[in-house]
Amino acid sequence: MNDAASFTEIGFLSEQCSYGDIATEIKQSGYYTVCKDLNHLGQSVLNHCRIHPDDEKEVYLTLHFQRMLSHFQSIIIMSERGMTHQVEIMTRCMLELLFNLVAYHQNDDLLEAMIVGDDDQRREVLVKLYNKQLETRDFTDTEMEHLKQVINSADKIDRGDIHVVVKAELAGLLNEYRTTYPLLSESVHSSLHSLQADLEIDEHSDAIVGINTRADHQDKLSTLMLTASDYLMSGIEIMMKLHKQPEQQASTLESIRQKSQDVWQHTVVKVSHR
Repeated sequence: MNDAASFTEIGFLSEQCSYGDIATEIKQSGYYTVCKDLNHLGQSVLNHCRIHPDDEKEVYLTLHFQRMLSHFQSIIIMSERGMTHQVEIMTRCMLELLFNLVAYHQNDDLLEAMIVGDDDQRREVLVKLYNKQLETRDFTDTEMEHLKQVINSADKIDRGDIHVVVKAELAGLLNEYRTTYPLLSESVHSSLHSLQADLEIDEHSDAIVGINTRADHQDKLSTLMLTASDYLMSGIEIMMKLHKQPEQQASTLESIRQKSQDVWQHTVVKVSHR
């Protein structure tokens, strides 16, 4: 491949994407700096994890965190090339992992049922949640009906994994599922609204004048990266409870969190987040 090839010739594989004006502005931004610092901390936390193979909770929560961290690293790589839609997709992947990570961390019965338990244990966990929802009514009628069908299904595979909304509720992140998750899903499902973001529109006539193959969505990119940072910080907190870490890690996390909050305050357009 010719390293000097232009974006017109090879698209986002062009080195122009990594060293052009847009890339330079991104790399000099506050949100990019927060992500780079957080990634360094996240990798250090992962490197200090000591896995005990007979501790299934430790093993599977660390697996979730490792996947979250690699998603986060891919977000940084893609952000350097201005690949906003792809960053959005990976941020959604991080949120799904966060639902799992927090739900399993807070609910030992769920983790045991899903990892080593049999079908009866999985059904028991779901029945417990269903009965709770009869009182709290956090689920919609459609979600309640789906949960009831899964519980009563004769096919064990229906309980082999549980719906995202169930994990979000058990993680205490149902509001995130109702608000941010659908927004992040637009690029995943290539919704019309997501696709229309790349149209070039005449500001006077509102007529379509072209397709912007490298649309500049830096406002959106900043909110996505800060949102992904929020998710990773939640994962790091759980890892710090699960694995012994160097003493300075906690203060480093708090410093990065403060920097992130400062950058958020100067970000006008935000993805809804916790």
